[in-house]
Amino acid sequence: MQNRPPIFVLIFISIFGFIGLSILIGLWTTKEFGEPPTFFKIFGSFIAIAFMAMGFGVPITALRKGNSTFPMPNGGVPTGPSSPRPPNTYDCPNCGANVGKVEVSPSGDIKCGYCNEWWNVHRK
Repeated sequence: MQNRPPIFVLIFISIFGFIGLSILIGLWTTKEFGEPPTFFKIFGSFIAIAFMAMGFGVPITALRKGNSTFPMPNGGVPTGPSSPRPPNTYDCPNCGANVGKVEVSPSGDIKCGYCNEWWNVHRK
């Protein structure tokens, strides 16, 4: 299962895209209060395009890529039975972080790089 944000978050972010779209359409089609000068149309269009890029781009990217857009626990490294783990990688019993492939002392001691706690791989 992919780590996707809740749908209401994506809808909220997409509101900015619709605001940008309505500004862009309004700048170039309005005639009611007088046509704005060309400079304001161009400048406003750039701002509207930025709103649309953020408002539509973030939700589309989140839906297409899933894991890479929004952070996952353990530094973005998927864990669980479905993901194969490289040999000699360990999870810290104190904070649960995957410390990755680290050197282990002959007695089995490891220092977690996230919480700076020492622990032993031979003790459960």
